Amino acid sequence: MKMSGKDKRTIITAVVIIGFILISMVVLTAYAAELRCENNELIAQNKTLQGEVDTLGIKIKASNSVANIEKEAKSKLGMVYPTSKNCVYLKNSDTPKENFAAVIRKAAYN
Repeated sequence: MKMSGKDKRTIITAVVIIGFILISMVVLTAYAAELRCENNELIAQNKTLQGEVDTLGIKIKASNSVANIEKEAKSKLGMVYPTSKNCVYLKNSDTPKENFAAVIRKAAYN
């Protein structure tokens, strides 16, 4: 059996098309692998950043606590709770029944 020129052209065209399809599949598979690698790197970076965000959130909560603010006010600013000697009242009826500093401290921690 001898092949005609038309059959040879059909076979060559089919081989070229199949070759092109296979090369395209290899290129697309390589591109997909590259995208997966980049995605994995971004996921790792996201986990690292989320850890930093969580740590900063904890630091913010600790810094905003009444105990920490009181400690900073005393150590850095030299602030102290007033005593009854430090308070001036316009009328005797304004004088609290309890120690004013104790009232402030109680209100801050409740």
